[in-house]
Amino acid sequence: MSVATSVVLATVRTFLNDDAAANWTDAALMPKLQQAHRELQVKLRRAAAPVMKGTYIETIPASGTAFSTPPVDLIAPIQLWENAPAGPLANYQLMTESDPLPNVAQVATLVWWAWVNEVVTFIGSSASRMVKMVYWKRITVPQANTDLIGFIDGELYLAPRTAAIAYGSTGDGNSMGVLAGLADASLSEVILSNRGRAPQAQNQSQKP
Repeated sequence: MSVATSVVLATVRTFLNDDAAANWTDAALMPKLQQAHRELQVKLRRAAAPVMKGTYIETIPASGTAFSTPPVDLIAPIQLWENAPAGPLANYQLMTESDPLPNVAQVATLVWWAWVNEVVTFIGSSASRMVKMVYWKRITVPQANTDLIGFIDGELYLAPRTAAIAYGSTGDGNSMGVLAGLADASLSEVILSNRGRAPQAQNQSQKP
């Protein structure tokens, strides 16, 4: 389980030598932590961390050309499958991405999909189809110190990166560089913690 934002902010103040919050209050640090949080999401997506993936299922009516209620946390689709409404899991068929969509007539299956202007689009089919999508999702950015950060061990990156951004805002480039390096050095541990599985025993290789 991830920790509360307050835990990260307390560690940030330790890096800033301000444990009593005399200079760096939660209000002052929150925008900087939010920036670090968005950066970490991008890094975890680049590493294909499962925590950044979501699954969505919707039945597309006959001649439908898009999801009617796409997930609000959708960043981009990864892969889509189609099935008959209420069909067994074994009958899901992998759909084909095409940009642009081919100029072909509708048939009883969807077959094709495209990512156009941040919308998943279809040619449509002559019958209703159930579509399952695996997609890159957006983790909610903390707004209050009681919010969870959403990443296991994410504080290892977020605390030094937030402190680096804070030092940068004061013009202290040297401290910013040191802490940015510390954040980057911890990134591999954060990625490993968010792979969706427990770490293997010591001296054993980690499978991709």
